[in-house]
Amino acid sequence: MELQQAIYSHLPHQRRQSSGGWLSFNCPCCVDNGEARNDTRQRGGIRSDDGSVSYHCFNCGFTASHKSGRVLNKKMLVLMRNLGIPESDIKRLQLDAIRQKELADGPTLFISRTQTTRIPSFKDCELPEGARLLEDILRDDEPDERAILAAKYLLDRGIYDFVETYWSPHPVFRQRVIFPFYQGDRIVGYSGRDFTDKNEAKYMSKTPKDFLYNIDAIKRNRRYLIVTEGTIDAACLDAVAIMSNEASDTQIDYINQFKGEVIVCPDRDKPGEKLIKQAIENGWSVSFPRWEDDLKDAGDAIQRYGKLYTLKSIIDGSISNSTKINVKMRLK
Repeated sequence: MELQQAIYSHLPHQRRQSSGGWLSFNCPCCVDNGEARNDTRQRGGIRSDDGSVSYHCFNCGFTASHKSGRVLNKKMLVLMRNLGIPESDIKRLQLDAIRQKELADGPTLFISRTQTTRIPSFKDCELPEGARLLEDILRDDEPDERAILAAKYLLDRGIYDFVETYWSPHPVFRQRVIFPFYQGDRIVGYSGRDFTDKNEAKYMSKTPKDFLYNIDAIKRNRRYLIVTEGTIDAACLDAVAIMSNEASDTQIDYINQFKGEVIVCPDRDKPGEKLIKQAIENGWSVSFPRWEDDLKDAGDAIQRYGKLYTLKSIIDGSISNSTKINVKMRLK
């Protein structure tokens, strides 16, 4: 309620009540969002309900939303600053939102003493029985032929560094490449990817709830954070993977703690639109790379174009304007 009061108390005096509970006024974000001049036709609209706030501008396409129990995302912070809410009030409201989330989640998160980024604490996890680093197996005098096939699969996918991949002779995993999930230097889960494409289950995984593959990348000082759906795509690009076509609320909160630009690179299929819609809601950029039509994801692109070209095409193809993202999504 306090967030709603802060926002509504800073709305322009000239405003009108519209249908469906929307309050319309001149959008304060149009110029920042690429328009030549400010809105003068009251194309911005805001509504609130049960602790949630939603904003949409029908002129520049800027959107922002907040749900009770979530941290404040980047777009909501942009809206608040453009409305003229003092920075001291914004920081206080950010802390209030974090406290509300911690109360809802319970004591599952801790704050790093050296980082302002809140990171999840996951339990240690053992890899499948007999798992060894693939790099070490290949140094054996007579490496298992299935381990060699696993290495060939990685090479074909554009992964040339086997330092962080494992193979196990266990019957369930001997036709799989095992990708460990790290938090710092600890293994907290894993995913076993079938390299034969003959098994019914493509992945056999032990994944902590709301985990992000390569989660430590959120804390790194870099300009971009690329978010993919699949583990292999992320492994090739040093990206973060949600390991689904839709991020959970907690995963969204983790990603929103990144200080630079978040670029979502979804799979090029209908389910991938779920992640695109989440990107719009959270102020993330979405990449529409100029790849050939038969390529489904970043992993396919790496196989055809190589890692460096694929990475550059993802960055060059990124769009931050929500209206343009919606148009691109409908045209693809």
